[in-house]
Amino acid sequence: MYTSLAANDFVAIAVASNHFEPGAYRNTSRISFSGVRWVLRNTKTGKEYGEIGYQADSHEIQLFNSMLEGRDTGARSYEDLTRSQCANLYSAEFVSSHRNLFLITNYTSNVRYNNTILVYWFVEHRTTVPSYLLCSFYEGTLPSRCDPNEMASRVASGFPWRVMFLDDETTGKTAEVTGCKSERVAERCKVQFSLGIMIAVICCNLVKACCMVMASVRSREPTLVTLGDAIDSFLRIPDPTTTGICFADRRFIEREWMRRSRAGPKRWKQIGVQRWWTSVSKTRWITCNFFCSIAIVTTGVLLGMGIGQDRVFMRTDIRSL
Repeated sequence: MYTSLAANDFVAIAVASNHFEPGAYRNTSRISFSGVRWVLRNTKTGKEYGEIGYQADSHEIQLFNSMLEGRDTGARSYEDLTRSQCANLYSAEFVSSHRNLFLITNYTSNVRYNNTILVYWFVEHRTTVPSYLLCSFYEGTLPSRCDPNEMASRVASGFPWRVMFLDDETTGKTAEVTGCKSERVAERCKVQFSLGIMIAVICCNLVKACCMVMASVRSREPTLVTLGDAIDSFLRIPDPTTTGICFADRRFIEREWMRRSRAGPKRWKQIGVQRWWTSVSKTRWITCNFFCSIAIVTTGVLLGMGIGQDRVFMRTDIRSL
C-alpha cells in the first residue's frame, strides 16, 4: 500500500501593478491559449478545454480567463500572498494545494494600450521543476547554480525578486515582484496498491492457511511449535538416546552416527571462549550474508538509477521524500 504524490500543472503570469485596476489594457492575445488549455485540462479525463468530456472543470478555465482580463479580482479561489509566502509556496518541487499564479510587479503601465501582461510560463510537473520558476528570474540567476530554498529565504529576508520581460517585444526590462495572487485548489491524493504484490501475498497466505488447517486436522499428537514446547516435552518424556551426553554437540552426534555406533557419554572440554555467532555454522552465515548483500546491492543500484532519473526534473531529497 502506498499513497500517490500529487503535483499540479499551472500557469505563472507576471503582470503590471495596475493589471487588476479598471481601464487597464490587457493584451490576452499574447498568451498561447493552446498551452493554457493543456495546463488547465480536465484533471480527471486529461482532455483540453473545449473537448467532449471537459465540462466537469470548465469553470476553472473560465475563472482563469476572468483573472487574466482583470474582471474577477475578488474570486474566492484566488488568495493574495506576500512575495515571501509566494516564494516559499512555489519553491517546492511538488505544488499540490495551489495552481495558477499571478505575480504582481512594481511595473506600471501608464501608456494607453501598453499591455499589463508582462511575461508568462507554463509549468508542467513532468517536464519542468516548479521551483525553477523562482530561480530562473531571480536577478538572472541560472537554474543550475540556484537553490530554490535559498532563494526563498533570501526573498523572505528582503532581497529583491525580479522578473525579466520584453516591453513591446523589443526592449528588455526588469520588474520587481511585490506580491502575488495564487489559486487554491483541493489536493488530490489517493491510496494505491500493487496488484501483483497483493496477489502474491494472498496466494502465500492461502497456502499458509491451508497448511495450518491440514496440520491441525491431521495431527493429533502434541506439537513442538516453540522452544518451550520442546523443553516441556523432553522434561515429561526424556529422550533415552541422549541420556548422559548433555555436553554432546551436533558434530559429535553426526560423527557417532556415521560410525553407526550408539552415542555414549562425552567429557566436557572448554575450547576457548564461545562467541554468540558460533551457534550458527559458517555455511549458514555465508549463505545468509550472501543473499542479504545481493538484496542491498540491488536495492542500492535501483535507488541510484531512480535518483539519477529524478534529477533531470527535480532535486531529490531522500530525507523529505
